[in-house]
Amino acid sequence: MIGLVLRKVILQKDIPELYKMMTGDDQYLFSVKIIANSEQQFRDWLCERLKYEFHDFYMLISGKDGHAIGYAHNYDFSLQNGHCKIVVYLIKKYRNTGIGGIGAVQFIDRLFQIYPLRKVYTAVYDYNSCSLINNQKAGFMEEGVLQKYRYYNGEYHGLHILSIDKQTFYSSFGGVLHQ
Repeated sequence: MIGLVLRKVILQKDIPELYKMMTGDDQYLFSVKIIANSEQQFRDWLCERLKYEFHDFYMLISGKDGHAIGYAHNYDFSLQNGHCKIVVYLIKKYRNTGIGGIGAVQFIDRLFQIYPLRKVYTAVYDYNSCSLINNQKAGFMEEGVLQKYRYYNGEYHGLHILSIDKQTFYSSFGGVLHQ
């Protein structure tokens, strides 16, 4: 198992990798279509999101070779309501290795340590069954499903809204995190 480092995004360094990750052929797993025909258009798009939508944005860096293997960010951040939504993305090579779970746990721990959040949400489409199953195994509870929310590959799919509260998170992962 490789180590994993969460590092704040550095635009000058990370744009080329993020452009590949966020506009690649597996974008359907996590996002609506990002329209950017160049790295510069993507950079402009991302800078706008970092200014107004994404609250914290980290690169997932392999502890083995120092390469970017994914990212994690939160959005719909609300201190008043004590919650946010998260996205954790890994390049294909590292999926189903457990490293995504490690990244998610580190990211959620960081959010709970820094902010007075009570709950973290994630949203997963029906067709992303691996992510849905892994989130539920990790302790995320399904709060609801928006039926026929997204049209993809010739049919409509539901969007599952999952959450984990601070107490459940630390009951499950506190011992692992703080050894």
